[in-house]
Amino acid sequence: MSENAAIIARIIEHNTGGQNRATIDRPHIGVIASQHSRFDGDLDDAITEALAEGYIEEQDGEYVATEKVWTFIPGTTR
Repeated sequence: MSENAAIIARIIEHNTGGQNRATIDRPHIGVIASQHSRFDGDLDDAITEALAEGYIEEQDGEYVATEKVWTFIPGTTR
């Protein structure tokens, strides 16, 4: 998985579940990604890759991280 897709997966994981909202929409992901110093790619490509790799899922047009994020992306927690 590319670094950009991993960043998107971490953004989604960090901003969903627990005390946060259940899902996050694409515009909100884009705002956060644009402020991330290491994200330098196309948002749609990164989301598509993270979806294809199984790190995130789409729910009613918004996104949520899967348990795979906690296992394979350093720095994420349950």
